[in-house]
Amino acid sequence: MSSWSPAPPPRPHAGRTQLVLALLGALSIVPPYLGSAIGLVLDVPANVEVVDHVVPGVAIALAAAAAALLARRGVEEERSLMSQALTGWCFLGGLWQAATHFPLVLEGGQAQAPWAAVALHSTAGPLIAAFALWLTFRPAGRAADYA
Repeated sequence: MSSWSPAPPPRPHAGRTQLVLALLGALSIVPPYLGSAIGLVLDVPANVEVVDHVVPGVAIALAAAAAALLARRGVEEERSLMSQALTGWCFLGGLWQAATHFPLVLEGGQAQAPWAAVALHSTAGPLIAAFALWLTFRPAGRAADYA
């Protein structure tokens, strides 16, 4: 008797939701640089922008891409502890972005923090946190197998 078993069927649509999360993480890096290009400038030092946008954005993008690769390998891998930890890491990155921008939201509308610039800078964090939290705790089922 051999222990050979056929390879699981390919899952061409697997990992799409994780790739959306990776894209959101990558896009969350852009606001400080896009804002200055289109005139939505905030008086924030460059090193603060790196800590608030670049570091968590890169961490989110890499973790979500790794979770997408796990999802492509199979349902068991998508529901593994590693996959859950990766999407949980994305949640923490989104939470970090949301928390570091909370004081900015409180200052919104003042001369140094116009609402358009505040919205551009502070929208990605809560969206990423909510989406990653949903991915981490969504129920396993037939619909989740294709997401």
